[in-house]
Amino acid sequence: MQAEQFVEKLKNFYTSTFDLEPDHRLGGEVYDVYGHFNVDSSRYVLVKKAKLWEANSQEHLFIRNWKAEEGPLTPEKLQQLIRPLEEEAEPRYVRKGEKYPPKDHMYSFLTLIVVTDGAIEDETIRFAKKYKFGKTYLFNFRGYLETRLVLVSMKEHQVTTNQMGKELKKTYQKLMG
Repeated sequence: MQAEQFVEKLKNFYTSTFDLEPDHRLGGEVYDVYGHFNVDSSRYVLVKKAKLWEANSQEHLFIRNWKAEEGPLTPEKLQQLIRPLEEEAEPRYVRKGEKYPPKDHMYSFLTLIVVTDGAIEDETIRFAKKYKFGKTYLFNFRGYLETRLVLVSMKEHQVTTNQMGKELKKTYQKLMG
């Protein structure tokens, strides 16, 4: 299977729960797919106006097909793909341009999936495994943010994740076949 086919599989996998958008531009980078998932939960007594609590959870998904003509996927190039998530996606999509996320925000995930036909350098794998970007908002009263990073090498049939992305690893390995 080629990287392009795997990206299509990912799109099919996420299409039932995420709003997907192709060719999404963020901070000078173009991601092949952007997806947004939003869920609101609440509890109330007898009528909806008598709410006990409400919570909002979100995930923002960025998929990038790393092509051979872009050269090897180095830690510097991977950081170049990550930077727009930290600098633009977090304030724009999570905090909506405000100092804190909306009142009922519980958590948000920024998920970056990079798929390549080639091998991934050991140095890049080490960088990905150690990568961490997260925030708490107003001492967790306005929730938190975590970033999940997934690298997929079609050549080596290998899925590498950071600590927060580990729960995705088995799913992507199954999708690879």
